[in-house]
Amino acid sequence: MEETINRRIKKLRKELKLTQNAFSSIITISAGQLACIETEKRIVNDRTVKLICDSFNANDKWLKTGEGPMFTEDKDTKYTKLVALYDILEPKYQGYILNSINYFLKMQDEEKGA
Repeated sequence: MEETINRRIKKLRKELKLTQNAFSSIITISAGQLACIETEKRIVNDRTVKLICDSFNANDKWLKTGEGPMFTEDKDTKYTKLVALYDILEPKYQGYILNSINYFLKMQDEEKGA
């Protein structure tokens, strides 16, 4: 059975360890639309492909044809995922994240004797 673009989108989402809700929020479509895409009840349009590639550094060629690596090699996908997830958080939770990062940076400096 040929792997379709719809199946590759689901494969990408699972590789990123994201729920349908989180993935769909990041690419600004509804979870219902994503579910229909993943179950091949909806055709994937160029806008959705662009949103996915831009949001997750997915390789456009891989997404469309299955050829090449899943991700582009020029960007760090963990960083991209972190930024995308941060962007969908409410501001009060973004503040918690920033405070936590500052706390860990301070701990790291103390461990290094800085």
